[in-house]
Amino acid sequence: MKKNLNNWKLWLVVSLTLGLAPFVPEPHIVGKVRWIMGGAVGMECIKKCGANDF
Repeated sequence: MKKNLNNWKLWLVVSLTLGLAPFVPEPHIVGKVRWIMGGAVGMECIKKCGANDF
């Protein structure tokens, strides 16, 4: 068990698998990059944000 915790190749595969999921229709990270490059439309506050809202 301890051998698996120190195996960097295992953790690389696990992190890539989780980072790219879902795979269909496109990987999540690819969709986010396209969204950001397109202006990240849709990330406005629901109500008008003020300095004291948080």
